[in-house]
Amino acid sequence: MSGYNYYTMTQDGDYWNVYGWSTYGPSSVLAGQPRKVFLETYETSEEAERNYPGVTPSNRWTEPEVSVGPAPANYYSSDGGFYDAGEYWSEEDY
Repeated sequence: MSGYNYYTMTQDGDYWNVYGWSTYGPSSVLAGQPRKVFLETYETSEEAERNYPGVTPSNRWTEPEVSVGPAPANYYSSDGGFYDAGEYWSEEDY
């Protein structure tokens, strides 16, 4: 159960899902953003609490939000940006 900063659980019908929370590492495009990882499902919240002491009930309204800001300058440009595969199209190509 290591590697996570804290744990939350959400009810999904008759079951309880447990999630571990951490932060995306520096090699990720989401570096520094909250990371939510599904861990296990339990039939009762008590069972989840026994296996993950300190787990807190949560829902999508109380969880941190991952937000992707605007792309860096020249990210989509034709001079070596992320999507530059060396192919260019013009209107005559259609």
